[in-house]
Order: sequence, then structure tokens, then C-alpha cells
Amino acid sequence: MNTRRITFLIFCIALLFASCKKDSGLDPLSNVVFPKNGVIRIECTDCALTYTILKDNFAVDVKNSEDVKFSYVSDFELKTSINSKKKQNIRLAVFDSYGRMVSNELSSIEQGVSKIDSFNIKVN
Repeated sequence: MNTRRITFLIFCIALLFASCKKDSGLDPLSNVVFPKNGVIRIECTDCALTYTILKDNFAVDVKNSEDVKFSYVSDFELKTSINSKKKQNIRLAVFDSYGRMVSNELSSIEQGVSKIDSFNIKVN
């Protein structure tokens, strides 16, 4: 009777350790970095938005309000410049990948004047 109990106990312990998930270097997604996507929302009728992510520059001509998606994988400083083609109120809102509002500004900008801002975007 004791031999059966000991055998059953050893079998249960072996089954317990065999069912545990072990981290493996063979996992194909172990070293993959997934990008985060943020949004720049600009509300204006006729303006130009240029923005810089790390060392990459992007430009967007906005005729009406527009949402501009940007991607990132680490903390960085988002630099924006808005050039208005006429005097108007312009709203610039920046959202990170979790939907948190980083900035929401309403500014009155004169024709031909550029408004430059920078925002710190965090991964977490």
C-alpha cells in the first residue's frame, strides 16, 4: 500500500513539474519590439504641420481637421511646428498609444507665423 502511495506521489510531482511553462530562447517573439501608435489631432482650416520623431521629419498639409498617426518604440521628444496660411484658431492635441492626452492647446496664430512645440512621449 505504501509503495502505491509513493509511486502515485512521485507521478503527481513529475506531472506538476512537467506542466509548468518554461521560458525558452526558442520563442520567436522573445526579442520582438512592438511599436506604439500615437495620434496628433490638428484642427484648422488651412495650415501645414511638420513634426519630428527622433531624427525623422514628416510634413502634412491640413485643409480641414485631421488625425495624424505616428509610431514609436521608446521614449522620445515629439517636436511640432504649425504654419498657418491665414489668421485662425488652431487646436493641437497629442495622444499617446494608451489614449492618454499629452497636450491639448488652442492657439490663435497669425498668417505666416509658425508655432513650435515639443512634447515628451513615454512608452509606459
